[in-house]
Amino acid sequence: MEDDKINKLKRLIDKGKWHYIFVYGVLGWGVSTAVLFSLLQGFFGYVGFFGVLPLSLILFPIGGLFWGLYMWSYLGKQYAKAVNERSAVSS
Repeated sequence: MEDDKINKLKRLIDKGKWHYIFVYGVLGWGVSTAVLFSLLQGFFGYVGFFGVLPLSLILFPIGGLFWGLYMWSYLGKQYAKAVNERSAVSS
């Protein structure tokens, strides 16, 4: 893995687990998916946008919490793998 990718992973990890989960899971995935889902529901006429938005803004961020936890675990594994590969190459 390239050094710039390793540095990017390191910066993400340095910000902390809960920061990552909140920003990338709850806000990044949860809120954006809630808005997109509500827009699609309104567009196809199943339920009005504002009718489904409040529930979506509760449920999808909860899903984003779990998504963020999973991705944090994946991120840690990728970082450990990259560091091990780099140390094996430099040895």
